[in-house]
Amino acid sequence: MKPFTVPDPLSRPVVTLRQIAAAAGVSMAAVSYALRRDAKIPEATRERVLAAAAGLGYRPNPRVASLMAHIRRGQAPPRGERIAFVWVHTSRAQSRRDPFLRSVHRAARRRAEQMGFEVEEHWTADPGMTDRRLGEILRSRGIVGVVLSPVMTSESVLTLDWDWSQFAAAVIGNVSWVPELHHAGHHHYLGMRMVLLELGRLGRTRPVALIEATSNERSKHAWEAAFLAFAEDRTRAADRVRVVSRPDDAGIAAWVEERRPDALIVSETSLLGAPGLASLLRRRRCPVVTLYWSRKTPRGIGGVDQCSDRVAAHAVDLVVAQLHSNEFGVPDLPRIMLFPGRWVPPRPARFNTPSAG
Repeated sequence: MKPFTVPDPLSRPVVTLRQIAAAAGVSMAAVSYALRRDAKIPEATRERVLAAAAGLGYRPNPRVASLMAHIRRGQAPPRGERIAFVWVHTSRAQSRRDPFLRSVHRAARRRAEQMGFEVEEHWTADPGMTDRRLGEILRSRGIVGVVLSPVMTSESVLTLDWDWSQFAAAVIGNVSWVPELHHAGHHHYLGMRMVLLELGRLGRTRPVALIEATSNERSKHAWEAAFLAFAEDRTRAADRVRVVSRPDDAGIAAWVEERRPDALIVSETSLLGAPGLASLLRRRRCPVVTLYWSRKTPRGIGGVDQCSDRVAAHAVDLVVAQLHSNEFGVPDLPRIMLFPGRWVPPRPARFNTPSAG
């Protein structure tokens, strides 16, 4: 019996214009015009050519099409193929000002350059810009590879009014898209598991967790689920994690105090601004770790460095892999690359024995 092998879709023969011309009974020039839907070719002929191309399994290559567009316009093709870094719902000022966003863009650009690509920045939030216009701008500039930035606004689902069939795209982050695209993001579930394991090694077995509601939604409730699955006392875990809709809720401190934690896990340090919480933590000498640690995190607080620069670089890898494989459009099975990040221990001085009661 012959061993079963999975056919490689990239090994199939390339369909040529000559084959399409023979099947449709027209010239190669007519095929070229018809595939571009040029008005010089009668509609009936265009439809016959398109039907013949589809029957033969022809797949257009937007990279070649963009190069030919440069040639037809009498322009020299660009020196290096370009990838667009599209800032989604982010202003130019914010993309320059925010250290996290600067780090993400810098890492994506560095990775693209390592692979021989140039990077162009574009902003959906530019004055007068629309989604459709931006898509047309990219196509006119011969850009088909697109990295979509992390989103700093509160949406949990995003979309752009684009003809996705013209692009090879990947998203930095875990926000859902319609249609769904390839993603490189943080593995929230394993991130929370890492925190609980590391706290356990430090003798902290009764933590409580505060998770901001929008972050919880974007992570597909993964932080919450991991806390329930890996907490030391699973029977009480549901009572020791709270999803916070309003960080200024005066009841947060009382909720924490009632549970007498030996450590506090927060999805972001802004939650520590809840009324009375900081003084409670000092009084109880309760250490704090954050699920989103950065160099701006206050001293003494440890947590998970999500390594967003590495994530951004892997989003570029996803785009380049599609370009090399001639894969464009909405994927039928989106690839999701998730990374748990690394543990940043809190300063030992913050892990004094908490007071009883």
